[in-house]
Amino acid sequence: MKGPETPFPRHWLYYLILKYAVIVAAVAVTFYTVYRLYHG
Repeated sequence: MKGPETPFPRHWLYYLILKYAVIVAAVAVTFYTVYRLYHG
């Protein structure tokens, strides 16, 4: 069993963590913006 195909296979775990961290951050910023828009 090998890691998924990524630009840097030796660090695919860090790549995966970084990818999800960026997604979570984007969702958090979106929810924060929507909250500020609708709650003054």
